[in-house]
Amino acid sequence: MKVFRRTHMSVTTEYRKCRQLNHQCVPLKSGKWFCKKCRFRRCEELGMSAKNIQYDRDSLKGSITLSENLTVVRSNRMKTSLPKTIESILGAPHLVSFIRQTGRNQDLPHVDTSRLVQKAIQVILTPNMVVLSRQTSRKTSNLEQLTQGLLDFRSDQKETLSEVYMISQDDYKQEFETNMCAAAKWLSCSDRIKEYDDELKIILLRSIWWVWGRLEQISTTARMRIREKCGKRQFVYSSNTLVNYDNMSSDLSCWSKYAFEEMRYFFLPSEMFYDDVIHEMMLVQPDDVELTFLMCNLCFQVTGKTSGSHIAEEMERLQDILSNDLHEYYIEKNQPMYSLRVKHLMKIQDLFLKLRNIRQEKYEIGSIFNILNRSFSNPEFFACSP
Repeated sequence: MKVFRRTHMSVTTEYRKCRQLNHQCVPLKSGKWFCKKCRFRRCEELGMSAKNIQYDRDSLKGSITLSENLTVVRSNRMKTSLPKTIESILGAPHLVSFIRQTGRNQDLPHVDTSRLVQKAIQVILTPNMVVLSRQTSRKTSNLEQLTQGLLDFRSDQKETLSEVYMISQDDYKQEFETNMCAAAKWLSCSDRIKEYDDELKIILLRSIWWVWGRLEQISTTARMRIREKCGKRQFVYSSNTLVNYDNMSSDLSCWSKYAFEEMRYFFLPSEMFYDDVIHEMMLVQPDDVELTFLMCNLCFQVTGKTSGSHIAEEMERLQDILSNDLHEYYIEKNQPMYSLRVKHLMKIQDLFLKLRNIRQEKYEIGSIFNILNRSFSNPEFFACSP
């Protein structure tokens, strides 16, 4: 029998006439009634009445209780997911948090990076120092040369990693030196880039080294997670170490007057290490050539936007050369229908740039309130942060 009608119980129903005037009407095979009088009588015989109607039991119908429960769930989720801000830790209003505090040291040290900058510049200005591990008789494309340079750098990557709980100042400086020199050596692998004048080489290096280093870490983390050498909440920080998002800390005494716990808004680990990009890269799983093309596209696009128009034009020409190289690579692989593959690579690129813009906005906020130290011996090398 059909579900009892709960919408309206009219007193006029008992005065309705039977359609066949014999009070013996039955439902059709489909269960549908045409006689409301007999349908109502049948419901009453089964014990149904307006007094025992059950309200608010439909799975697809909203309710006040359900709405209240969802509100509580969303509120709890927001409380657990949002990082602590400086004002919440200090217990002071937003406009008071950034007033000069008597208990804090306002004089941050000057960070001397001149030695590692000169070391990286020497590498990129002396391309003869760069020797690829694999030499071939045929002439290789610029994309293949840069791919081999990336593989040479990643050859030192360890499979078994130790977890680091505190990132010290020395760790930061070591990361800067490793990424800056590696990016310089990587750029020197390209015949096209070797032809650039010294000024353009240095501009290119200072624009990409930090972004290049973070991209290499992201790709390595994605690869290690696929191999189950790294957890979902872990990030490969160097060739032999990794950090855990949930229990890592950092010494920021050189970069800020606030502690790492107070700076969670600026240094949220999953955001700082581009965890969404790692997840997307695990889905796409680009090979070495595709990864190199992606890194080139991102690095040279950042260079073009942060430099003059003539440099932007040269970066576009370089990207066109690399695009043609990628086309030839797919043709050699007998993969002429590669547009979908490139679309997936561009999705990773767009996601990285989107998250990077969010981080850039946070860095600007930190600069406005003077809570991030910008005192570097070579500030131009730290302008394009990841």
